Amino acid sequence: MVVETEELHLFEPGRLKIPAHVAEEIPDAGVFFLSWATQDLRPEQAREIEAAVNGRRCPNGWFPLESLDSIGRRGGLRKGPLTYLAQMTAEDPEILRRWATRGLPETGPQAEARQQIDATANRLLRTQGHAAAATWVMAVRPRAFLSLGLLGDKLFASWDTCLATLRTKDVAKAVRRWNR
Repeated sequence: MVVETEELHLFEPGRLKIPAHVAEEIPDAGVFFLSWATQDLRPEQAREIEAAVNGRRCPNGWFPLESLDSIGRRGGLRKGPLTYLAQMTAEDPEILRRWATRGLPETGPQAEARQQIDATANRLLRTQGHAAAATWVMAVRPRAFLSLGLLGDKLFASWDTCLATLRTKDVAKAVRRWNR
């Protein structure tokens, strides 16, 4: 049996511009979180969370996960509202990895390429956001028939599951604690 190897177009991404078709399919974690977190808050509390989220965006406008690395340090050990955003996105690297490397063998000639795709996609997720990572993976694996819609759906489902365990009034409490 002959196993056909997939043609890969590996390249160092640099700063990526997000195509419209990717932006339509891949959700922005910051926008998703803000729509949930601010629904029951007073306007000034909502603006404060919006400023905190939007102030962490990268130059391409998307929300990078590395901007959450410092969460928990502000105000000592008190939980701020962005702690919930960090919890919401905790599974995203694994979701992206499974999507980006789907169908690539773990051993053999493409195993090293699989590891490079995983590492680069994760780095892009952390530094340029979900859409940049998906854009790069689609360019590297043009014949893999990867579905942007499937990735978007998996992210939405993960975020919904996480946020379903929380109450928006907990966010309001976190804003008050954050400001003490």
